Amino acid sequence: MKAVLLTAGDGGRLAPITQTLPKALLPIGPETILARQIRQLVTAGVTEIVVVIGYEGEAIREHVAASNWPIKIHFVENRQFMTTSTAFSAALAEKFVAGDDFYLLDGDVIAEDALMHRIGQSQGNVLFYEAKSIMSPEEMKVAEAADGKVFLNKKIESGRALGEFIGVARISAEASRAFFAALKEQEDGYYEVAINAMAGEHPFVLEAVAENSWIEVDFVTDYLQAIRLFTEKREPVSPIISEQVLLCPGPVMVSHKVKSALLHADIGHRETEFIEILTRCRAKLNKAFGVKGGDYTNVIITGSGTSANEALLSSYGPGRKLLVLSNGEFGNRLSDLARCHGLDFTVLEFGWGHAIDLARVEQEIATGGFDALMMVHHETSTGMLNPIEEIGALLARYEVDFLVDAVSSLGAEALSVEEAQITFCTSSANKALASLPGLSFVCGKREAFQALKGRPARTRYLDLYRHYDFEELYYQTPNTPAVSLFYALETALDELLADTLEMRMARYGYLASLVRNRLKKLGMSTVIEEEQMSRVLTTAYYPEGIDIEAFHDFVKEHNFVIYRGKGPFLGKAFQIANIGHVREEHVLAFLDLMERGFERKAEQQATATV
Repeated sequence: MKAVLLTAGDGGRLAPITQTLPKALLPIGPETILARQIRQLVTAGVTEIVVVIGYEGEAIREHVAASNWPIKIHFVENRQFMTTSTAFSAALAEKFVAGDDFYLLDGDVIAEDALMHRIGQSQGNVLFYEAKSIMSPEEMKVAEAADGKVFLNKKIESGRALGEFIGVARISAEASRAFFAALKEQEDGYYEVAINAMAGEHPFVLEAVAENSWIEVDFVTDYLQAIRLFTEKREPVSPIISEQVLLCPGPVMVSHKVKSALLHADIGHRETEFIEILTRCRAKLNKAFGVKGGDYTNVIITGSGTSANEALLSSYGPGRKLLVLSNGEFGNRLSDLARCHGLDFTVLEFGWGHAIDLARVEQEIATGGFDALMMVHHETSTGMLNPIEEIGALLARYEVDFLVDAVSSLGAEALSVEEAQITFCTSSANKALASLPGLSFVCGKREAFQALKGRPARTRYLDLYRHYDFEELYYQTPNTPAVSLFYALETALDELLADTLEMRMARYGYLASLVRNRLKKLGMSTVIEEEQMSRVLTTAYYPEGIDIEAFHDFVKEHNFVIYRGKGPFLGKAFQIANIGHVREEHVLAFLDLMERGFERKAEQQATATV
């Protein structure tokens, strides 16, 4: 029995993890995908294998040569792998297997040993598939015509499809020459088209396989799933491996330790175990907020950063006159929350991308008409870092309370609620703290929390005093918390405190410098001046003539996620964040990809003008 393995493709969708490695050489436990396939085929009785190579073919040759396989292995090279598809690659194996029974396998299929053993017992012409009722457009679907003929096509409607072809077929000696003849008519397409063409004369039998007994590795998410399914020891995934590389200001990438923290014993949230982790998290959060004395405390809310802001404004704001500063989307969101709860407030608008004018702020505060001022520390709609220490000092002189949204700056920028003389400060877990989404915090002066007692609640769930009462006095949460997220949060806080904020800031600053230096090299401009930017976000204008949607699709195809500009910068700018568990190799890989994309567009424009 013989087999043909198709390994010529470059696996571009897996670039974040393969780099220059052919995806057939990705590890699955102690062996590569290719070695796993060869071992399974040998066990199934195959005595001769043809490996069709293309991208990094020499690496595949060397890898196979390093093992002393007890069978014949031939290599045939598809030198046109960049411009041809699987039909062309399969046709190259004709001289080795025409007239013989053989298995045809996509080189990125990973299967259980038991399934490969079963495939080895099959006879005649067989297509292996998994029965599914809902499938994506990417999947090769299997269906039967009214005459019973089996056919394959990605565009078969889900209602007609029986399931997904798994990329493994058995072709009999009697049908093999017809298969290769059909391939020659379909060299620009998929080999599945050749199977359709010959199926009338040489019918195929369908054999269903079990769910999770196989996987085809097309995307990074597929590879991660394969690790979970087929690696017995569940080895830690390298930090460079991610379902997507998130270069956006939230949600952010998190470390393996943070993800692993979700695997914990089930505990009751009214039991001692939860009291302990809640208390530890709150103590560590105080350190992150720069608290050194005993005047400040914090509460943790199950909800996004907006829930912390809404809890603060709806609980603190009624009966008080507020001044809201805005120079972007998230300043506007604060005024939206104030408006939603019918608060008495004034917005001091500076415009997106414009610095806060301290003189104007003091002019308003000096009127004596405000009890508190609220502003955003890091305005992530532009990446501008606003001057909280200067404004905190100003407000202290006028005895005005200071409320700060530090949702995306806590853990990335210098922030001390004590030094900035902040009354209440909000933040969330899945920004610079690099934990998972779903928890937010309000840190404030104890006396300010206590002053909320007796004030009518505008919401039951987000009653800030009730959270303080439960967490500070009873070491509980008022409602059922997202228990698992507390484990992740504690792990992320431990990582931050072990790194030290100074080191974390230095790392973020270095990564930001890589981005900004590359933009300068390319002659690109940014929405705000560099001295106004935070350490974790750069908002840059697109080069002239760029197809914006095509650019974002291009980077997404390579598993990078960046955000489009917001508000007045929509369609004009894009954002590159280096926040969370982003590493230097992530940033450099994206910048190289971005530069190639822009160069390609420039070349196309130059050609068009000739």
